[in-house]
Amino acid sequence: VGHTGYVIRLPKDYVAPASFKDFQKTMELVHFCRTGTDPTNFVNEGLFGQLGIVRLDTQPNPFAGSITGQERLTRAINSRMQARGDKFTIKNIQVTSLRGIQVNVELPVPSVEAFILGEKVMYHFFAGQDDEVYRDIVFSLRDPHAETL
Repeated sequence: VGHTGYVIRLPKDYVAPASFKDFQKTMELVHFCRTGTDPTNFVNEGLFGQLGIVRLDTQPNPFAGSITGQERLTRAINSRMQARGDKFTIKNIQVTSLRGIQVNVELPVPSVEAFILGEKVMYHFFAGQDDEVYRDIVFSLRDPHAETL
């Protein structure tokens, strides 16, 4: 259970060390990893795929209350990725009643990101690859403010 009340089901033998990026505790940082993973590996995103690490950043949803939130999010992420020169694809995804996007980066370094828009919180998942662990974590997300709870 996360700070804002969200729930994520952990894969077998996984832990979820968490911290905050701000004093107000509005931006939570969680690393989902196998028990015994050295936390110094959290710094090197290039190791996430082979070590089975998935990172979650939460922050207040900048698109809360907007019926065009998903479209605005897609434009913002598309612009950011193009500015960095990444080779990527974006697709819409849905996690229970929550909408979002998934970005698959091919170059320069393969990775996958999901941005899920909750009622009050934006969930940003990052992993080295779109594998079973990543999908299990992302699609187990339950937002306390969503209609489905």
